[in-house]
Amino acid sequence: MDLLSQLVACKQPLNQIDQEDQNNLTAATTVGLNRGEGLKVMESDVNKIGVNTMKSNVVCKAEEANFESNDSPKFGIVESFMLKMAPDSGVQIFRSKKGFEKLAYDGFLYNLDKRHQKYVLWRCEMSKKPGYKCSGRVRMTEDSLDMYSSHSHPPNPLKVVADILKARLYAAAEDPTNSSKFLYHEAVHLASFAGSSGLPKLGSMQRVISRKRRHTQKLLEESLNPASSSYDSSNVTSTSASNDGNCSISDLLQTAERLQFLFTPSGGFKEIGPQKAKDTSAEDCIDECSNMKKSKASMDDRKVEFPPLQSFFADASISDEKTECSFKPSRSKRMEIQIHLQRVAQDIGISDLTSFDLAEALDDADPLKFLRNEFAYPKMRTLPHVDLLLVNANDDAIYMCGNSLGLMPKGTKHLMDEQFEKWANMGVFGHFQEPLAWAKSDQSVLDSIAELVGAQRTEVALMNSLTVNLHILLTAFYKPTPKRHKIFIESKAFPSDHYAIESQIRLKGFTVEESLICVYPRTGDDCIRNEDIIALIEEQGDTIAIIWFSAIHYYTGQLFDIRKITKSGHDKGCLVGWNLAHAFANIPLSLHEWDVDFACWCTYKYSCSGAGGIGGFFVHKRFETDKRKRMVGWWGHKEETRFIMNNQLELDNGAAGYRISNPPMMLMVPLIAFLEVLSKTTMQDLRTKSLLLTGYLEYLINHFLSPSSLNRRTKKVMCTIMTPSDPEQRGCQLSLKFNIDISLVYKELVKRGVAVDKRYPDVIRVTPVHLYNSYTDVHRFMRALLDSLIVVEGDYEK
Repeated sequence: MDLLSQLVACKQPLNQIDQEDQNNLTAATTVGLNRGEGLKVMESDVNKIGVNTMKSNVVCKAEEANFESNDSPKFGIVESFMLKMAPDSGVQIFRSKKGFEKLAYDGFLYNLDKRHQKYVLWRCEMSKKPGYKCSGRVRMTEDSLDMYSSHSHPPNPLKVVADILKARLYAAAEDPTNSSKFLYHEAVHLASFAGSSGLPKLGSMQRVISRKRRHTQKLLEESLNPASSSYDSSNVTSTSASNDGNCSISDLLQTAERLQFLFTPSGGFKEIGPQKAKDTSAEDCIDECSNMKKSKASMDDRKVEFPPLQSFFADASISDEKTECSFKPSRSKRMEIQIHLQRVAQDIGISDLTSFDLAEALDDADPLKFLRNEFAYPKMRTLPHVDLLLVNANDDAIYMCGNSLGLMPKGTKHLMDEQFEKWANMGVFGHFQEPLAWAKSDQSVLDSIAELVGAQRTEVALMNSLTVNLHILLTAFYKPTPKRHKIFIESKAFPSDHYAIESQIRLKGFTVEESLICVYPRTGDDCIRNEDIIALIEEQGDTIAIIWFSAIHYYTGQLFDIRKITKSGHDKGCLVGWNLAHAFANIPLSLHEWDVDFACWCTYKYSCSGAGGIGGFFVHKRFETDKRKRMVGWWGHKEETRFIMNNQLELDNGAAGYRISNPPMMLMVPLIAFLEVLSKTTMQDLRTKSLLLTGYLEYLINHFLSPSSLNRRTKKVMCTIMTPSDPEQRGCQLSLKFNIDISLVYKELVKRGVAVDKRYPDVIRVTPVHLYNSYTDVHRFMRALLDSLIVVEGDYEK
C-alpha cells in the first residue's frame, strides 16, 4: 500500500478507526497541515541521524532551553528531537491552544513536566484534574520513550486524535489565508464525531478560533510566496511505503517535499497536487489551489463539501507591481476582507484593526478618493435635527443613505444653469440647438447607460419613472392564458412593484389569489435562498407567465443570482424581468449576456440624478423587431418621420419603440452630470472599492455588536446584519436588524449627524457608497452607532 493511499485511508470517522489506523493517522499528521506552529519534519535533522536507522521522528518548536553543558545533548523544544522507536508507536508532539507542548503516546496525553540534560519528563494531563489526579509519567531520552509511572485511568485514543486535530485547527486559524467559514465548519464536525465527553466543545473551539483570527498578523505573501519553496518539478518520483505497510520517515520526507495535503478533521488528508516550482507565479498558485483544495467529509452517511482551504482573496501585491490600493478581489469567491485590513495595519504599525488610524490609512491608499470632491457633501450644521452639542458643526455629516437618495454631483448646478440660460435666451429653439439639444438629450447618453447595464445601445431607453415603466413593460409582455397566467415575485417586494403587478393581474381578468406567487425565506432566515427560487420555478414554471424580481432587495440588501434565475425561468418557458432600482450604478450588470427579457430602474439612488429622477428600461435585442401590442406614444414613432404627423404609426425598433413622450430636460441634466463623474472611473473599480468599504463596515459591526463577539459593547440591545455575508450576494447596503424600537436608534443617530433610513419593523439600512463615502465615514458611523445604542440601552434600563 503506497503512502498516499495510507493517508487517504485516514478519512474514516474518528469513532470508527482502530488502533492501527489511529497510529497511521498520528504519523501522517507530521506531514499534514503546517501553517502555524505545528509539527514539521526537517530534512537536515534526518541527515544528521541517518534515515536507515530511524523509524519515526518527532519535532517540536518552542523557546530554546539553556543547558549548562555544551557537550550534553540538547532536548530544547527548538532543537529537533530525534527518537528511534517502533513505527507503530503513535508518538506525537504538538502545541495546545495556549502554545504549550503536549505529548500524545499510546492513547494518553501528557504535558511537559521537567527538562534534564539527558531526558525530558512528561506528566499525564489528568495529573491535576479533580477525580483523577493521575500519576502517570513517561521519560523521553534521545532514543527511547519509557513509562516512568503507571496511569490510574484507561487510555482514551479518541481524545488523543481529537486533540491533535484540534491543535491543527487552531494552527490553521492563525493563518489568515484560511477562510473563517472553513475553520468553523471543521470545528462543527470535529465536535460532533461521537458522544464522548473527551471531544472538544463547539463553543470553546469557536471562541479560540475567533480570538486567533483577530490577533494574527501573518501576511498572505508569506504563506503563498513560491520563492520559499525548495521543490523542483523536474525531480518528481513516485514514493511508496516500506514493505511492512508502515510509513518510514524517509517516505514521509520525500512525499512532504513533493505533495501538499489538505487536512480536515472529518476527512483526514487529501492530496491536492505538487507544490509550484520557483518560477511559478503566485497568481497561478492561488488559482490552482482554489481549484484543487476541495475536501469532502463523511459523517453519519452524509457528504458535506467544504469551502476551499485556500484563501478566497487574491491580491495583486504579491507581484512586483506596486499600486496605491492592493485590494484585488476574486470575482467568483468570497472575499477575505480582514486579510487586506491586516496588511494595511501592519504596514503602518497598527495592531488594532478597529482604530481610526487604520481608517485614515485605508483612505490614503484609496485610488478613488478623488471622487468625493466631485459631490456636494452635507455638513453637520446643514442637516436637520442634529444636536450641535454632540458634534462639530463644521464637520462633514455621516451620509450613509445613498440607497435612498444619492448626493448631488457638483457639476449638476452648472449644467442646469446652462440650460436655464438656453431656455431664457432661445425658447423653443433649445429643442434642437446643440450642445445638449433637449429633444435628443436622452440619446446623447445611451452609450453610457448601455455600458452600465451591460447592454447594446438599441436595448435601452430613458423615460418616465420606474413604476410607470414597469406598467408599460407588463402591458406589453404579460399576456396571460388560462394555463399560463401567474406572476412570480419575491415576498416583501417593494410596495410599488407589488401594487403594479396586482393591478396588471386584475386588468387582465384574473384574481391575485390565483395568479400571484410569492417565494418566502425559510423559517429562521431573513433572506430568500436562490435554490428555493429555482426550485419553485421548476415546480410551477409551466403556469408562470412572468418572473419579476428585484436584483437587490430593498429591505434585506440581498443580491439575487440574476443569471441563474433567468435561465431557470427560460427553461420553463417564462419571461423574466428585473427591477434594478438598487442595482443600477451599484454593481456591474450584464443584462444582454444574462439573456434578461426586460428590466427597468430609477436613477436617483446610486446614479445621483435627484429626487424623482428619470427612469430607464431595457428590452432584449431578440424583441427588437417584435411589434407586439403595447402602450404607445408619439416618441415611439421613428425619428425620421415623427414630425410628418400623418397619424400613421411607424414604430421604432428596440427599446426606443416603447417610449411614450419626449425626455424632460430638467430630469436629464442631473443624470448627465452624474455620468460625467462616472466617466472618470469604471464600475469594476467602483465594485472593488465597494466590496472593501462595505466589508470594513461589516467587520466593525461584527466586532463590536455581534451577539457572539467577545468585544460586544451592549448587553441587552442586539444588532445583527440581515444582509448576506457573502459579498457576491450584496451591493453597497447592509441592513441592520435590532431587537428594540428602531425609531429610538434612528433618533439618536440623527442627533449625531448620521443620515440613514429605517424600514419597519426592525431594520435600519446603512449604505457606504463607493462614489463618495470614505473609510473614515464608516468608522465615524460605527462610533455614532455605538454611542446611540449605549444611550438607548441606558434609557431602557432606567
